[in-house]
Amino acid sequence: MRFVMRELVLEILYAVLLVLVLLSGVGMILFALPGTFVIAGAALLYGLATGFDPVTLKFAGVLLGVAVGLEVLEEVLGAAMARKFGGSRWAMVGAFAGGFFGAVYGTPVAPVVGTLLGGFIGAFLGAMLLEGLHTRDWSRAAQVGLGALFGSVGGKITKIVVALVMVIATLIKAF
Repeated sequence: MRFVMRELVLEILYAVLLVLVLLSGVGMILFALPGTFVIAGAALLYGLATGFDPVTLKFAGVLLGVAVGLEVLEEVLGAAMARKFGGSRWAMVGAFAGGFFGAVYGTPVAPVVGTLLGGFIGAFLGAMLLEGLHTRDWSRAAQVGLGALFGSVGGKITKIVVALVMVIATLIKAF
């Protein structure tokens, strides 16, 4: 009887911890942190704790693959949209670097909001600045910067939506 009670308490503890870590993984995305990797890691640890039943190693591996893909997609989308809006390779580099540094420098100013806005504004300014310096056509550079901004916002929204799908899939699999 004690053994069964102990197992039940452990299962409840694992479930509560899983839900908390999964939700914190989604929240981390707002801070420009790799929350999708936290989600994949939580699934893996839950699988380990439960003997990979019902969350399997294969399932955790798929989540890890999705996390890697999302990180790449989020970083590349701003640069790709700058290119789609007529930007050169310089604009793509500017969007990528500007988005990164904007998020880093925006975080201490205002956590979450500063991170998001810093990343978005940084992608815009980085693409616009490098495109403008490269072509000397500042009107076109502003349009390219706008494309980088759209791509950056789209990448973040996509990452959050897919992260929520990862959380739901993990919870369905676990329970």
